[in-house]
Amino acid sequence: MTVLKKNQSDFRQQLIIRLYRIAHWASVTRKILIFSWFITVPILVAYRIVTEWFFQLELPAATKIGRGLIIDHGFALVVNKHSIIGDDCRLRHCVTIGCKINPDGTQGASPRIGNRVDVGAGAIIIGDITIGHDAVIGGGAVVTKDVPEGAVVVGNRARVIKQNPQIHAGVGQLS
Repeated sequence: MTVLKKNQSDFRQQLIIRLYRIAHWASVTRKILIFSWFITVPILVAYRIVTEWFFQLELPAATKIGRGLIIDHGFALVVNKHSIIGDDCRLRHCVTIGCKINPDGTQGASPRIGNRVDVGAGAIIIGDITIGHDAVIGGGAVVTKDVPEGAVVVGNRARVIKQNPQIHAGVGQLS
């Protein structure tokens, strides 16, 4: 499905996703081609101004995001640039996906989110963790540990309340 079909209800979300894809291309290109800076840096600056100042969300251009991302009511969305988000995921407003700061002050690893993950409003996913394919993160959940495939997690320290028995461990593991 195209970004227009996935985000058909809101032009704003369509625009954010399209701008992200252009900025991601610029982010990757500027690291490969030295002379591309004349084109890519203005694109990246414009992207940050539009997304952070006008749309009030942080979706860094360097973040690896699969196809089919859906952003529902994207206000206050914050994603760490080292996070990895799979295909066909849905992120709602006030979601934070980030890293922990290590005791020595350095930045720790960021979450890896599988395919078809649905993240509820206000959820916080933080640290060096993996969210399995087809998981559902409930609104307001604070996720600091790995989530198995097909699980539904809720609460502050998130806990699994349901797991799909049809999804077997080891099938479609994240790389």
